[in-house]
Amino acid sequence: MRNAPPDQWGERMDSHLALPELLAEAQRIAGEAVRVIAVDMPVALTPVRSRRRCDKAISTLFGANWCSTHSPTKERPGTISDVFLNDAVNAGFSLKTTGSDDASPALLEVYPHVALLALCNSQYRLRYKLSRRRTYWPDRSAEEGREEIRREWVRILTSLKSKIDMDLEIDRDIKSQRAWKAWEDVIDAIVCCWVGLEWLSGRARPYGDVEAAIWVPASQQGSVCDVA
Repeated sequence: MRNAPPDQWGERMDSHLALPELLAEAQRIAGEAVRVIAVDMPVALTPVRSRRRCDKAISTLFGANWCSTHSPTKERPGTISDVFLNDAVNAGFSLKTTGSDDASPALLEVYPHVALLALCNSQYRLRYKLSRRRTYWPDRSAEEGREEIRREWVRILTSLKSKIDMDLEIDRDIKSQRAWKAWEDVIDAIVCCWVGLEWLSGRARPYGDVEAAIWVPASQQGSVCDVA
């Protein structure tokens, strides 16, 4: 993985342009074609404009673990989800919503908060989002809160390194809000990668229906939501 800090990895690209370039770069690095795209974003075979069955299933099964999902709206994710799915389909990927044996390259939706329960053997949602620092620790200073979050990031990366060969280390001196958010996004992305690997090994399962499903490591507790 890249050694430069995430906030130096370049400006965000428009999603319509990013996927083909990302797939080409991933193939160059891996030396083989990409078989799975795992994304932390609502995607569905129909436009995502409201709460879906998979959102309700995750919230029902993991709400007690503080891992309920947000409700999608027509503004968020909005058309970016439609464009991303179209780009993936054009690249030969299909959105997986069931445990079928379809051999085509896979597009999976992942919810990192639930995946992290299994990865870090945690009973409750991990506290690693900077924007929620004051909610997590209302009586601590900004510096103390950031240090707590950094420790949680190290915990997550340590667990990920037991699953994925990588040498990424959290910077000791993260200055800007942009840099903090960049690191946070990278951690979520690597968690998605891990779930993709679990799917390839047959160790992930879908929660939802034929229109949309959120994939969760099979080692995570909870009853599988019926997929019709």
